[in-house]
Amino acid sequence: MKHSANKPAPSARRLAYQALYDILEKGAYGNLTMQQALKTYTLTEAETHLFTELVYGVLRRYNVLLWVISRLSSRPVKKLHSSVRILLCLGLYQLMYLTRIPESAAVNESVKIAKKVTHMGNAGFVNAILRSYTRRKEEIHLFPREENPLLYDSLKWNEPEWLVARWEKEWGEEKAAKVLEAMSQVPSLTVRMNTLKTDRASFMALLEKEGIEAEPIPWKEEAFRITKGAHAIWKLLDEGYGYAQSLSSMIPPDVLAPKAGEKVLDMCAAPGSKTTQLAELMKNTGSIDAWDLYPHKINLIKNNAKKLGITIIHAGARDSSKPFPALAGTYDKVLLDAPCSGLGVLSHKPEIRWRREEEGLAEFPPLQEKLLDAAASYVKQGGILVYSTCTLNREENEERVSAFLKKHADFHALDFEIPGLGKSENGMITIWPDETGSDGFFIAKLVKE
Repeated sequence: MKHSANKPAPSARRLAYQALYDILEKGAYGNLTMQQALKTYTLTEAETHLFTELVYGVLRRYNVLLWVISRLSSRPVKKLHSSVRILLCLGLYQLMYLTRIPESAAVNESVKIAKKVTHMGNAGFVNAILRSYTRRKEEIHLFPREENPLLYDSLKWNEPEWLVARWEKEWGEEKAAKVLEAMSQVPSLTVRMNTLKTDRASFMALLEKEGIEAEPIPWKEEAFRITKGAHAIWKLLDEGYGYAQSLSSMIPPDVLAPKAGEKVLDMCAAPGSKTTQLAELMKNTGSIDAWDLYPHKINLIKNNAKKLGITIIHAGARDSSKPFPALAGTYDKVLLDAPCSGLGVLSHKPEIRWRREEEGLAEFPPLQEKLLDAAASYVKQGGILVYSTCTLNREENEERVSAFLKKHADFHALDFEIPGLGKSENGMITIWPDETGSDGFFIAKLVKE
């Protein structure tokens, strides 16, 4: 979609349908799809709120919504046309969770979209199922937990059964419930102000001018949680005054703590969130090499750097898992924010929970091991390597670091403290979503002797 500040917007429901179709059927990223829609169309604050709530709501409650459809439909859910399945989820979400919306509006607007995106037979089916729910809603409710504890918890917490079982076994039911509850919440938008263009007082004045209300984050000087007027923030971000980024994602660059004038490597850099943060910490002085696998992702890094007024980032397409001997021992600081299963960002990226399979977790540790081995070669003596992931999976986190330290005797763990969040243990820390109100993250700090 082309950016146009004045482009007439479809209804929030139609926009939500298209976003959900792209995310659930075409494999699009939820956060990027929503950001693009909000940049493309001029929506009121009420429309922005409804659009955001519908998309995030359906993605979070997808398994519950499908379970309800299975109770109402004689057709198996898996055999329903994808447009019908998404429209039913969209309508049911409004009927089940948005009580301020009249039932007639939830049904009629869903049918109206169905008539535009599919044929009349499917539109009639959508109408019949949604109206059936309005008549039978009192009899459709979760069964007692003792009948099937795992399925019950899966539906309650809106997560796949395999993940619920895994976390309950690993952490115990009490801790798992706290994390699952946190993952069920709609995250607030957080932004990192661009310290190269503004300061805290000036940035808050800019927000106020646009009618945006924000809470400063006590433990992160440059971070703000947007509490009102999120629909208006994109203008300031497009002008380079800030960058939309989760709070947890801002921690690895702070732990790496690059100084002005240093030579830094960001090995898996796209779209450039942490890379640009590193440049700001370095006051745009020094050098940052930013690598990622695909050229189109490199363009994202370059575009974000240009928007923010950063000139020290040198982005290039490279397979970071393959060592580049010519650069051995040349970097003061290396950040490896590794590809991972993403099990810490299920609140921020709820679609991951429906895409990930337990068997697929095994693909990540071997890749992470290769990346860590390559990263080790680039760090100069006395230099720092920070390894981070956005997962809560021990095999990708603590076990990877322990294996790395056994293999690389010239590295040792370096403890650190994140003010307001806690201290590392053996150079490692897990950022828990239930304790921080942000994504789950893992960070390890290692020094080369």
